[in-house]
Amino acid sequence: MSKVKVAVVGTGGMGKKHTTCLKKMEDVDIIAICDINAEAVANFKKIMELESTIYTNFDEMLEKEKLDAVYFCLPPFAHNGEVIRAAEKGINVFLEKPIALSSEAAKPIVEAIEKNRVISQVGHQMRFRKSIQKLYAMIADGSAGKPTIFQGRFWCNIGEGPGWWPKIDKSGGQILEQTIHIYDLVLSLFGDVKSACGAMSNITYQDNSNYEVEDTAAGLIVFENGAIATVTGSNASVPVHFFGDFQIGFENVSLEYKSCGQDWVTPDQATLYYGNDKVETFVEDEDVYFLEDQDFITAVKNDGKAQIPAKDGLRDIKVIEKIIASAENQL
Repeated sequence: MSKVKVAVVGTGGMGKKHTTCLKKMEDVDIIAICDINAEAVANFKKIMELESTIYTNFDEMLEKEKLDAVYFCLPPFAHNGEVIRAAEKGINVFLEKPIALSSEAAKPIVEAIEKNRVISQVGHQMRFRKSIQKLYAMIADGSAGKPTIFQGRFWCNIGEGPGWWPKIDKSGGQILEQTIHIYDLVLSLFGDVKSACGAMSNITYQDNSNYEVEDTAAGLIVFENGAIATVTGSNASVPVHFFGDFQIGFENVSLEYKSCGQDWVTPDQATLYYGNDKVETFVEDEDVYFLEDQDFITAVKNDGKAQIPAKDGLRDIKVIEKIIASAENQL
């Protein structure tokens, strides 16, 4: 395969982010872009300086173009079987998270991907941080020891965000649409889940009839190996500052991750503690979006495996559904 022929579906922020990364890769050719909004896709082509063919109909694009991969950069409500149809044609797929609004909707997506043996990647870029990659390596060779404890948070304040975001039937809520990054991280590290529960509320937006989702939430997960994780999410934090911190405890190593939060220029910082005053520090200055895209494109070129397959996206949703159900039962 000389160049990987790619189509990008969805021309919002994540479409721009992944297109920017893909344009830096000499082995990628973005041959098509698709969005149901003709004006949006035309502006996208101009802004991103592409020579790609424009489509407003996904099935027409599938019929006319010979594609190696499709990037689905869509909000969760906007999926309508496109991933399944791409997989059935043997086209590899990159999926922004969450891969669906529910596990019921996600299951046939994963089944189509696995049945047709196409490569998939879910957009959980936090897994590509240098400190996390080092921890994965230690888990693989046994030097990390047993997992014990995790605490993480996704605190922000985007207000109502995009018009679809505060609608429960469009986003699924902050837990599913944002905090899922933190849940995915701990689930990838700690293994099979024994139980999960949670609590959630709407505190600062309760008088806003347009705001239907939670603005404050907490989840508690107990793993089969005995490890425990707590994850909190907030859309009621201070404006213009993101708290995406987490602490991870293993038997032989602990990791502390601190996000820069505000200027998006200063790199995040991470420290691995090994005991006996031995520490290893990381300046998290790499473009993790580029790394996750590079990992996927490399897998497509080599007929290999990407690090975050669609089945992980389904697993994440199943656990989050348990937390949401538990929280709703307490209201």
